[in-house]
Formats: sequence, structure tokens, C-alpha cells
Amino acid sequence: MSQSANDLRNLRDEAVESGSRLADDARAELARLRGQVERLMEERVTPALGSAAETVEDYGRRAKETIEENAYALSDTVRERPLVTVAVAAIGGYLLGRLMGGNTYVYPDRHR
Repeated sequence: MSQSANDLRNLRDEAVESGSRLADDARAELARLRGQVERLMEERVTPALGSAAETVEDYGRRAKETIEENAYALSDTVRERPLVTVAVAAIGGYLLGRLMGGNTYVYPDRHR
């Protein structure tokens, strides 16, 4: 065999070995980075999400309690003063109708 053929084989073998080492190094670096990301997720993101979920749950619970309390209070007021409740509803309906504007007649007057 000629010297140049041996040189080419040696060069090829070195290139394969170098590529293999490079691939191994890349795999090791990816594994290290994956470990860092997983650690950060466990240390920072997961607790933050848990805390946010607890906060949202607390706000939801408080809102539900407030709505229930107001509904009971309104219900008690309606039972205690039914005529006042009807009058307030009628006035509120009238004002809402006036604020919404438009024609208050069922059938529009064609002569206007």
C-alpha cells in the first residue's frame, strides 16, 4: 500500500474518532443542561406555580363567600321589605330603560 493511502486512512480514522468525541461531548453537555433545567424547574418554577394556584384558589373562595353573603343579605331584605323591593326594581327598570335610550313605545309612531 502506498503512503498516501495509509495517510488517508489515518486521517479518516482520526476524523471519525474526533467526530465521535465531539458527539460524546455534545451528549454530555446536553445531559448537564437538562439537569440544570430540571433543577431550576423544581426549585423555582414549580413552587411559584403552586403559590400562584393557592392565591387564585384563595381569591376564588373569598369571592364565592362574598357573593353568598350578599345573596343572603339581599334575600333577607326582600323578605323583610317586599314593597320597597318592588318599588326599587320598578324605578331601576325605568331608569335603565331611559338610559338605554330609544323609543319606549311598543309600536313606533309613524307620524313623527
